[in-house]
Amino acid sequence: MIGHYTTGAEGASDIGPVFNRHAFRRLGADMTEEASENDNQEEKTPEKTITGPPVGPPAGPPSGPPSGPPTGPPGRGMGGRTMFGGGPPQPTGPPMAAPSAPTGAQRMHTGSDVAIEAAQEKIVESKKMVDADEKVELESLRQENENLKQGMAAAVEYIQDVENPPMPPIVGDGFVVPGDVVGMFATLGRQLHKERLLHGTAGSFSLLSTTVPNLVHITRQGAALGLMNENDLITGRLGDAAPIQASEDWRIHSVALAIASLDHEGRGACVHVAAPYTTTLSLEKDRYALVPTDYEGRTNYGRATIVDVQYSDMEGYLNEITEALKQTGNKLFVARGHGIYALGSDLLEAWGHAAAFEHSMRILYLSELADL
Repeated sequence: MIGHYTTGAEGASDIGPVFNRHAFRRLGADMTEEASENDNQEEKTPEKTITGPPVGPPAGPPSGPPSGPPTGPPGRGMGGRTMFGGGPPQPTGPPMAAPSAPTGAQRMHTGSDVAIEAAQEKIVESKKMVDADEKVELESLRQENENLKQGMAAAVEYIQDVENPPMPPIVGDGFVVPGDVVGMFATLGRQLHKERLLHGTAGSFSLLSTTVPNLVHITRQGAALGLMNENDLITGRLGDAAPIQASEDWRIHSVALAIASLDHEGRGACVHVAAPYTTTLSLEKDRYALVPTDYEGRTNYGRATIVDVQYSDMEGYLNEITEALKQTGNKLFVARGHGIYALGSDLLEAWGHAAAFEHSMRILYLSELADL
């Protein structure tokens, strides 16, 4: 075998061995050029990450030994990857800039800003609409309140017209009673009835005329004072005999009006009511005066003398009335079992004295009942 190889070698020494050396040299040059091209390509394109295991076993052993030493520095070649345990690849270009946000993220950020601004605009618009609605509602409530006020005012006027209808004037022999005076009598009768200071036909009141001297207007005997009209008013002269159908207390009213006119410059009025508490307290036989215990009663009236009713002795009765009026400053006196006679410059003032004194007598009655 050795001799055979030698013989063959001599015949082929100029062809076979030379052919093999040249082939390896060309292979090495090609590999070097390919490595250079791969390095240039790596600088242009990012390195791809190899994931997963190799697809299969290598195709076979190398065809022969390398023709010579490597032409480049250790560890470089074949796409810049390490070969035969070489070191890691070194960067060949300038350092890369810091990564910026992806375009999609920038778009998302811009889109969220637009959405927030749109929502804020909606909130502002909604607030404006709410404010506008509140103003409209407030204005509507004001208008409704004003309408209610006007309606209430109209209702009050209507009720007053129903309860206090306008009265016609009274035309008599040489005198005229104005309609407003007739209406005042009717109004007072209804008010006293509401306050339960009188009932049915019990009670009477009178007024001196302010236009004709010594002219007296007085309620009719037996008139339902809570339902008075122009037919329930009688007119006469102060100091004359009682007119037909005039109250049986004509002479008492005449004296009371004369005394009131002295205190009120020719004006005067008298109201007689059978007030229940005053009348009740006056029935006690051993009591000759009613003394209020409340502050207002003591201050305004002090001591009200009780006068025994004496229709059979009218002159003596009138004298006692005159003396009793002095005890209260000519404001009122009490007729035993018959009620209060209150005086004033007009019907309203006389009514005020009667109502106030009755209130004081109610307090006195309740305090005595409680043994205070």
